[in-house]
Amino acid sequence: MEDIEPDLAVCLLHDPANPEALFPFLDALLAQADPVALEIIVVASQPDHPALARLERNFPEITILEGNGDEPPAKARNHACRLAMARYLSFWDEGIRPQPGSLAALTRFLDETPDAGLAAPRIVDAQGMVQPSVRSAPSLATMLCQHTPLARLLPAAPRILSRHLLLEADHLRSFEAEWLLDTCLVIRREVLEDIGLPDEGFAAHYGDADYCLRARQAGWHLHYLAEAVVLQISPPAAPASDTPCAGCNIPRLAGDCTRLLLKKWLRPAQLPG
Repeated sequence: MEDIEPDLAVCLLHDPANPEALFPFLDALLAQADPVALEIIVVASQPDHPALARLERNFPEITILEGNGDEPPAKARNHACRLAMARYLSFWDEGIRPQPGSLAALTRFLDETPDAGLAAPRIVDAQGMVQPSVRSAPSLATMLCQHTPLARLLPAAPRILSRHLLLEADHLRSFEAEWLLDTCLVIRREVLEDIGLPDEGFAAHYGDADYCLRARQAGWHLHYLAEAVVLQISPPAAPASDTPCAGCNIPRLAGDCTRLLLKKWLRPAQLPG
Protein backbone atom coordinates (compact mmCIF):
# COMPACT_ATOMS: atom_id res chain seq x y z
CA MET A 1 0.00 0.00 0.00
CA GLU A 2 1.31 3.46 -0.89
CA ASP A 3 2.49 5.56 2.04
CA ILE A 4 0.36 8.59 2.86
CA GLU A 5 2.24 11.89 3.08
CA PRO A 6 1.51 13.46 6.46
CA ASP A 7 -0.27 16.81 6.39
CA LEU A 8 1.03 18.14 9.69
CA ALA A 9 4.10 17.36 11.77
CA VAL A 10 3.56 18.09 15.46
CA CYS A 11 6.93 18.79 17.11
CA LEU A 12 6.85 18.46 20.89
CA LEU A 13 9.27 18.70 23.80
CA HIS A 14 8.99 16.20 26.66
CA ASP A 15 9.45 17.85 30.05
CA PRO A 16 10.81 15.28 32.54
CA ALA A 17 9.73 17.58 35.37
CA ASN A 18 6.12 17.16 34.25
CA PRO A 19 6.13 13.77 32.49
CA GLU A 20 2.36 13.30 32.41
CA ALA A 21 1.57 16.55 30.60
CA LEU A 22 1.92 15.13 27.10
CA PHE A 23 -0.69 12.40 27.61
CA PRO A 24 -3.82 14.61 27.75
CA PHE A 25 -2.42 16.81 24.98
CA LEU A 26 -1.93 13.81 22.66
CA ASP A 27 -5.37 12.44 23.56
CA ALA A 28 -6.94 15.76 22.53
CA LEU A 29 -4.75 16.09 19.45
CA LEU A 30 -5.59 12.66 18.06
CA ALA A 31 -9.27 13.09 18.85
CA GLN A 32 -9.37 16.18 16.60
CA ALA A 33 -6.98 14.99 13.89
CA ASP A 34 -9.42 13.67 11.29
CA PRO A 35 -9.14 14.42 8.35
CA VAL A 36 -5.60 15.73 8.93
CA ALA A 37 -2.86 13.10 8.65
CA LEU A 38 -0.49 13.70 11.56
CA GLU A 39 3.18 13.01 12.16
CA ILE A 40 4.07 13.33 15.87
CA ILE A 41 7.68 13.79 16.97
CA VAL A 42 8.68 14.11 20.63
CA VAL A 43 12.16 15.26 21.66
CA ALA A 44 13.06 13.81 25.06
CA SER A 45 16.01 14.89 27.17
CA GLN A 46 15.72 11.72 29.26
CA PRO A 47 14.96 8.91 26.77
CA ASP A 48 14.97 6.29 29.55
CA HIS A 49 12.31 8.10 31.58
CA PRO A 50 9.54 5.61 32.56
CA ALA A 51 6.86 7.93 31.21
CA LEU A 52 8.31 7.63 27.70
CA ALA A 53 7.91 3.85 27.64
CA ARG A 54 4.25 4.29 28.55
CA LEU A 55 3.97 7.07 25.97
CA GLU A 56 5.21 4.70 23.27
CA ARG A 57 2.77 2.01 24.37
CA ASN A 58 -0.21 4.37 24.46
CA PHE A 59 0.70 6.26 21.29
CA PRO A 60 2.60 3.88 18.99
CA GLU A 61 2.36 6.35 16.11
CA ILE A 62 4.76 8.83 17.70
CA THR A 63 8.50 9.10 17.09
CA ILE A 64 10.72 9.81 20.10
CA LEU A 65 14.09 11.49 19.59
CA GLU A 66 16.83 11.79 22.18
CA GLY A 67 17.71 15.38 23.04
CA ASN A 68 20.10 17.18 25.32
CA GLY A 69 18.46 18.51 28.45
CA ASP A 70 20.66 21.60 28.40
CA GLU A 71 19.78 22.67 24.86
CA PRO A 72 17.43 25.62 24.23
CA PRO A 73 13.90 24.84 23.01
CA ALA A 74 14.72 26.04 19.47
CA LYS A 75 17.52 23.50 19.13
CA ALA A 76 15.33 20.66 20.36
CA ARG A 77 12.49 21.64 18.04
CA ASN A 78 14.88 21.93 15.11
CA HIS A 79 15.97 18.36 15.84
CA ALA A 80 12.35 17.30 15.28
CA CYS A 81 11.93 19.52 12.21
CA ARG A 82 14.91 17.90 10.47
CA LEU A 83 13.24 14.52 10.77
CA ALA A 84 9.71 15.61 9.86
CA MET A 85 8.29 14.64 6.46
CA ALA A 86 4.93 16.46 6.58
CA ARG A 87 3.80 19.31 4.34
CA TYR A 88 3.41 21.59 7.36
CA LEU A 89 5.31 21.67 10.64
CA SER A 90 3.95 22.90 13.94
CA PHE A 91 5.02 23.79 17.48
CA TRP A 92 2.61 23.39 20.40
CA ASP A 93 2.68 24.00 24.12
CA GLU A 94 1.47 20.94 25.98
CA GLY A 95 -1.11 23.07 27.82
CA ILE A 96 -3.03 23.57 24.56
CA ARG A 97 -6.04 21.47 23.56
CA PRO A 98 -7.09 21.50 19.87
CA GLN A 99 -10.83 22.06 19.48
CA PRO A 100 -13.08 20.49 16.82
CA GLY A 101 -12.07 21.52 13.31
CA SER A 102 -9.02 23.55 14.37
CA LEU A 103 -6.39 21.35 12.72
CA ALA A 104 -8.42 21.02 9.54
CA ALA A 105 -9.00 24.80 9.42
CA LEU A 106 -5.29 25.56 9.75
CA THR A 107 -4.17 23.10 7.07
CA ARG A 108 -7.04 24.02 4.74
CA PHE A 109 -6.21 27.72 5.02
CA LEU A 110 -2.56 27.10 4.16
CA ASP A 111 -3.59 24.82 1.29
CA GLU A 112 -5.80 27.56 -0.13
CA THR A 113 -3.41 30.47 0.55
CA PRO A 114 -0.06 29.68 -1.08
CA ASP A 115 1.61 32.96 -0.03
CA ALA A 116 0.80 32.28 3.65
CA GLY A 117 3.95 30.96 5.26
CA LEU A 118 2.86 30.76 8.90
CA ALA A 119 -0.50 30.53 10.64
CA ALA A 120 -1.66 30.49 14.26
CA PRO A 121 -5.09 29.78 15.77
CA ARG A 122 -7.22 31.73 18.19
CA ILE A 123 -6.38 30.61 21.72
CA VAL A 124 -9.09 30.83 24.38
CA ASP A 125 -9.21 29.97 28.06
CA ALA A 126 -11.83 27.83 29.80
CA GLN A 127 -14.18 30.85 30.00
CA GLY A 128 -13.83 31.52 26.27
CA MET A 129 -11.68 34.62 26.72
CA VAL A 130 -9.13 35.15 23.97
CA GLN A 131 -5.52 34.61 25.09
CA PRO A 132 -2.83 36.63 23.27
CA SER A 133 -1.15 34.66 20.49
CA VAL A 134 -0.25 37.48 18.10
CA ARG A 135 1.72 40.70 18.43
CA SER A 136 3.09 43.57 16.44
CA ALA A 137 6.79 43.23 15.70
CA PRO A 138 8.87 43.92 18.82
CA SER A 139 10.95 47.08 18.99
CA LEU A 140 13.38 48.62 21.47
CA ALA A 141 10.51 50.68 22.89
CA THR A 142 8.25 47.66 23.45
CA MET A 143 11.07 45.67 25.03
CA LEU A 144 11.92 48.47 27.44
CA CYS A 145 8.28 48.93 28.38
CA GLN A 146 7.71 45.19 28.73
CA HIS A 147 10.80 44.12 30.64
CA THR A 148 11.98 47.15 32.64
CA PRO A 149 10.49 49.60 35.17
CA LEU A 150 9.98 52.02 32.29
CA ALA A 151 6.45 50.65 32.00
CA ARG A 152 5.65 52.38 35.31
CA LEU A 153 7.58 55.57 34.61
CA LEU A 154 6.82 56.49 31.00
CA PRO A 155 3.38 58.05 30.39
CA ALA A 156 3.33 56.66 26.86
CA ALA A 157 4.10 53.09 27.99
CA PRO A 158 0.46 51.91 28.22
CA ARG A 159 -0.22 53.11 24.69
CA ILE A 160 2.98 51.50 23.37
CA LEU A 161 2.13 48.18 25.00
CA SER A 162 -1.51 48.28 23.91
CA ARG A 163 -0.45 48.66 20.30
CA HIS A 164 2.20 45.98 20.65
CA LEU A 165 -0.17 43.48 22.28
CA LEU A 166 -2.93 44.37 19.78
CA LEU A 167 -5.35 44.89 22.64
CA GLU A 168 -7.74 46.89 20.47
CA ALA A 169 -7.72 44.41 17.58
CA ASP A 170 -10.78 42.25 16.93
CA HIS A 171 -9.46 38.77 17.76
CA LEU A 172 -12.73 37.20 16.63
CA ARG A 173 -11.75 38.02 13.05
CA SER A 174 -8.77 36.69 11.10
CA PHE A 175 -6.05 39.13 10.06
CA GLU A 176 -2.52 39.29 8.74
CA ALA A 177 0.07 39.55 11.50
CA GLU A 178 3.67 40.55 12.12
CA TRP A 179 4.48 38.17 14.97
CA LEU A 180 2.81 34.85 15.79
CA LEU A 181 3.82 33.27 19.11
CA ASP A 182 5.14 29.72 19.02
CA THR A 183 2.65 28.68 21.70
CA CYS A 184 0.83 27.16 18.76
CA LEU A 185 2.35 27.82 15.36
CA VAL A 186 2.06 26.12 11.95
CA ILE A 187 4.80 26.62 9.35
CA ARG A 188 4.72 25.81 5.64
CA ARG A 189 7.58 23.48 4.66
CA GLU A 190 8.58 25.81 1.84
CA VAL A 191 9.31 28.49 4.44
CA LEU A 192 11.89 26.26 6.09
CA GLU A 193 13.39 25.46 2.71
CA ASP A 194 13.49 29.19 1.92
CA ILE A 195 14.82 30.75 5.13
CA GLY A 196 16.02 27.78 7.16
CA LEU A 197 15.19 26.64 10.68
CA PRO A 198 14.59 28.89 13.71
CA ASP A 199 17.72 30.50 15.14
CA GLU A 200 19.14 28.31 17.90
CA GLY A 201 21.04 31.27 19.34
CA PHE A 202 17.95 32.47 21.21
CA ALA A 203 18.01 31.03 24.72
CA ALA A 204 14.35 31.42 25.65
CA HIS A 205 12.76 34.62 24.32
CA TYR A 206 11.97 36.17 20.94
CA GLY A 207 13.02 33.23 18.78
CA ASP A 208 9.53 33.16 17.28
CA ALA A 209 9.62 36.94 16.69
CA ASP A 210 12.91 36.55 14.84
CA TYR A 211 11.56 33.73 12.70
CA CYS A 212 8.46 35.72 11.80
CA LEU A 213 10.67 38.69 10.88
CA ARG A 214 12.81 36.50 8.62
CA ALA A 215 9.73 35.00 6.95
CA ARG A 216 8.23 38.42 6.28
CA GLN A 217 11.52 39.72 4.87
CA ALA A 218 11.51 36.75 2.48
CA GLY A 219 8.04 37.72 1.23
CA TRP A 220 5.89 35.26 3.19
CA HIS A 221 2.63 36.35 4.84
CA LEU A 222 1.67 35.52 8.43
CA HIS A 223 -1.94 34.96 9.42
CA TYR A 224 -3.88 34.83 12.66
CA LEU A 225 -6.77 32.46 11.98
CA ALA A 226 -9.72 33.20 14.26
CA GLU A 227 -11.86 30.32 12.99
CA ALA A 228 -9.29 27.77 14.21
CA VAL A 229 -9.86 27.64 17.96
CA VAL A 230 -7.72 25.91 20.58
CA LEU A 231 -8.16 25.82 24.35
CA GLN A 232 -5.39 26.82 26.74
CA ILE A 233 -5.79 24.95 30.01
CA SER A 234 -2.58 26.18 31.65
CA PRO A 235 -0.46 29.32 31.29
CA PRO A 236 2.35 29.20 28.72
CA ALA A 237 5.85 28.57 30.08
CA ALA A 238 7.01 32.14 29.46
CA PRO A 239 3.95 34.34 28.93
CA ALA A 240 4.35 37.73 27.37
CA SER A 241 3.29 40.46 29.78
CA ASP A 242 2.78 44.16 29.92
CA THR A 243 4.74 44.31 33.17
CA PRO A 244 8.48 43.99 33.83
CA CYS A 245 9.73 40.43 33.61
CA ALA A 246 9.44 38.88 37.07
CA GLY A 247 11.37 35.77 37.99
CA CYS A 248 13.02 35.37 34.59
CA ASN A 249 16.72 34.95 33.86
CA ILE A 250 17.73 38.58 33.30
CA PRO A 251 21.07 37.94 31.51
CA ARG A 252 19.41 35.43 29.20
CA LEU A 253 16.52 37.80 28.49
CA ALA A 254 18.93 40.66 27.82
CA GLY A 255 20.94 38.47 25.47
CA ASP A 256 17.86 37.44 23.50
CA CYS A 257 16.63 41.04 23.23
CA THR A 258 20.04 42.20 22.04
CA ARG A 259 20.29 39.38 19.52
CA LEU A 260 16.91 40.20 18.01
CA LEU A 261 17.59 43.93 17.77
CA LEU A 262 21.01 43.40 16.19
CA LYS A 263 19.57 41.02 13.64
CA LYS A 264 16.75 43.44 12.91
CA TRP A 265 18.90 46.56 12.64
CA LEU A 266 22.30 45.54 11.30
CA ARG A 267 21.68 42.96 8.61
CA PRO A 268 17.89 42.60 8.29
CA ALA A 269 17.83 40.90 4.90
CA GLN A 270 20.95 38.73 5.06
CA LEU A 271 21.34 37.20 8.49
CA PRO A 272 21.44 33.39 8.54
CA GLY A 273 18.99 31.47 10.70
